[in-house]
Amino acid sequence: MNVLILILERLGWAERFHDWKVGDWSKIIWTDEAAFNVGGSPGRVFVTRTASEEYYSSCLLPRFVKLETIHVWGCFFGTTKGPLLFWDKAVMGQTITAKGYCEHTVPHLEAFWYQVSRETEDYVYILQDGASIHVANHTTMVLQEKGLYNYLFPWIAKSPDLNLIEGVWRLIKARIHARIPRPNNNPLMREAIQEEWDKIDAQDLQLLLSSMPERVQAVLNAQGGHTKY
Repeated sequence: MNVLILILERLGWAERFHDWKVGDWSKIIWTDEAAFNVGGSPGRVFVTRTASEEYYSSCLLPRFVKLETIHVWGCFFGTTKGPLLFWDKAVMGQTITAKGYCEHTVPHLEAFWYQVSRETEDYVYILQDGASIHVANHTTMVLQEKGLYNYLFPWIAKSPDLNLIEGVWRLIKARIHARIPRPNNNPLMREAIQEEWDKIDAQDLQLLLSSMPERVQAVLNAQGGHTKY
């Protein structure tokens, strides 16, 4: 079954799907974590070369034994950015667990949810994907205790095409990659991430929201498969 249809049927909204407008998607807090590599390449790199240049050093990337990674969490609602949280491994742990997520991230999400709920005086949904830390029993219990669980927008893991916060992360990574010189240590990368997050403006977020109907249609056309998003 198509991923999106499954989600909408779980919500009881499948029949309303084609009536959804940008304004409907603006009622969701889009959230997720992201990882930024310090050094190395931020993603796939293409090289233009001849067949005989396959093993030239100028056409190859060095293979790093282990790249230092900075993990962050962020969210936005409509054209309003929420907080950006850096995962401090020395304080919060080397890996993000359900307990750590609830202890360090959920309070920021809760505060932002209350903020936009008061401002809009309307229902505000929360979208977090189906990653294990988001759907763990401990996380479910904490969200229920805080009164947030009933506002969760049902979602599944590995559906970045439809989580608009992924567009924010891609934009930030592209802008950091375009920097000369590119940040090559932890402090410089953290500073760059924060600066680029601060530069994300209402126009950037509105463009992402405006793309949502097209994204959804692309997933439907692909029968739940991959899309350009």
